[in-house]
Amino acid sequence: MGDQQRSKGEQLMIEAEAMLNQGGGMCCGKKARVRSEEACMLYVKAANAFKMAKEWHKAGNAFAEAATIELKNERKTEAAMHFVEAAKCYKKVSPNECEQCLVKAGEVYDDVGRGKTAAKQLMTLAELYEEQGNLQRAVEEYQKAADMFTTEQLASSTTKCLIKIATHSASLGDYDRARKLFEEIGTEALNNSLLKYTANENYTKAGLCILANNPQDGKGLQEKIEEWKDTNPSFPGSRECNFLSKLALAVIKDDVDEFNEAIRSHESISRLSDWDNALLKTIRKNLGPDLR
Repeated sequence: MGDQQRSKGEQLMIEAEAMLNQGGGMCCGKKARVRSEEACMLYVKAANAFKMAKEWHKAGNAFAEAATIELKNERKTEAAMHFVEAAKCYKKVSPNECEQCLVKAGEVYDDVGRGKTAAKQLMTLAELYEEQGNLQRAVEEYQKAADMFTTEQLASSTTKCLIKIATHSASLGDYDRARKLFEEIGTEALNNSLLKYTANENYTKAGLCILANNPQDGKGLQEKIEEWKDTNPSFPGSRECNFLSKLALAVIKDDVDEFNEAIRSHESISRLSDWDNALLKTIRKNLGPDLR
């Protein structure tokens, strides 16, 4: 079946190219537009045949050809849709071409006033960079998406992007930016009845960023803890507050055993993520040998 679909796709590509070249490419007007639209449909059929044959690069090329025709015919929404389909195919075999199609799709959607859909393409691009381990580029695209979601007044989508930016910023060593974002996200969550429960988690991450940025700044963390107690009535006495308080005290004492005990105590209630542990490892290095 794969060979049949591949042959079908190749034949449809030939027919599409022939349709575009009828009249030596010199004709214009209504007839030329009709031919280009028919060619576009043939390219889409070819793309779907190539998909059935798992010929992902050829499928991406066919969708991209269809998108180019739609752009020339001022059918921008259809063009963007084909660019998105091309990107899905290219993602399996050619990340660079996938990136190019996502960028084009985002630009076209933005041009026709579909900001939300444009921002989604930027998020998909950011996720592609994440998969490649390129966190710096991922942060840049998540920031663009966040700005666009903010313009569209889509607070939940904006927050998702900001959490990604904060998380990756910390992984890249930009702890201060990460701390500010986590703190803002936590405080903003208090204004949403459905998100209030996430505030303490974000304050915890902000607290870890404070110590990662300056592993001797236990007193600075204690001051922040007092601020967060005033900001969020549910923070005092919470497991997150107790955890950060113990970490701050251990840092002030420069006591690695007390630091490790704070982690063990917290993990007996709530498991820490790999991201949490990476920051804690960074902080611990400045306290002395790890005896655990």
